[in-house]
Amino acid sequence: MSLSSSFRQLLFVIVALLCIPYSFVFAQNSTMGIGISPATIEGGAIPGETQTYKVNITNLSKTTQIYYLYLKDISGVKEGGVPIFAEVNKEKTGYELTQWVTLDVEEITLEPGEEKPVQVTIAVPENATPGSHFGGVFITLEPPRMRTTGASVGYEVANIISIRVAGDAIENAQIRSFSTGNFIYSKPVVDFTARVENKGTVLVRPFGPLEIYNMFGKRVAMITLNESKAGVFPLSERPFAITWESDGPGFGRYQAIVSMVYGDQGRQATMSSTATFWILPMNIIVPAVGGLVFLLLVAFISVKLYIRKTLRSVAGGSRRIVRRRKSSGVSALLLVTVVMLSVTALFLLILLALFA
Repeated sequence: MSLSSSFRQLLFVIVALLCIPYSFVFAQNSTMGIGISPATIEGGAIPGETQTYKVNITNLSKTTQIYYLYLKDISGVKEGGVPIFAEVNKEKTGYELTQWVTLDVEEITLEPGEEKPVQVTIAVPENATPGSHFGGVFITLEPPRMRTTGASVGYEVANIISIRVAGDAIENAQIRSFSTGNFIYSKPVVDFTARVENKGTVLVRPFGPLEIYNMFGKRVAMITLNESKAGVFPLSERPFAITWESDGPGFGRYQAIVSMVYGDQGRQATMSSTATFWILPMNIIVPAVGGLVFLLLVAFISVKLYIRKTLRSVAGGSRRIVRRRKSSGVSALLLVTVVMLSVTALFLLILLALFA
């Protein structure tokens, strides 16, 4: 066996040995899975009250797993409503919850496909701040010692707990901005974005109709913004986007009015805003303008030919005829202008009647 052949075999064995552990780890990770339900726990409580909830933990992997449970507060929210879970010893926001929460277990062993309930007890203190308080129950494969030392396997899931404490809470939200993606659209497919700011101390879920009117004041569409009733955390902003698409063609200036409500049933508050946009279907306007230009040219040429023919019939060669020709030239220009304006107005009326 040659030296080069032996080197190739050795290289193949080394590569195969290096690939084995990575393939094994990938296969193990692909079979891991943790399920937790419900995804959110939301309720109300009065100071001094104790409430009990239940979350179900499911082993979605193909092996027996030991899961560890722990709690985290929510300190804020990212763009799009993604919660930010607070780090340990971070500055308090006033919306903490985990100090009130107790889990009946902090470690649970599940067979493949097995599901077990975990009891979540929330004891609201007498001096609890009115308003919404947020936290989450985390399920992970990491033992507590690994989380404190910084080692990590990077696999965990969580649900969200939102408890509104009764009292003199502040409900105050407003639409910071309401706009379309563009000012001019070539077809009636328009995207809207309303950015809502929650200036209060409770979670709000604003929703409501978005009405669209054409240039004649006729309502052409009504859709619901935030139909899923997604929430806005206190002291944060959240954008809500929606797209309107019309079956027929559109033309001209449009106005959109959004009216959103929030708060408890029976004492809801309303906020509204407006936005304007234009729909100019260029695939229709360009050929139509071309046709209009053609009609104007035909009208202009026809009038000029008619005027010349008339002048020839009355021309005699005297000054009187020259003066008449000059005055007839002024009248001809006025006639051409009137004809062109009439054709343009008729064209615009037809266009509005067909596409507005």
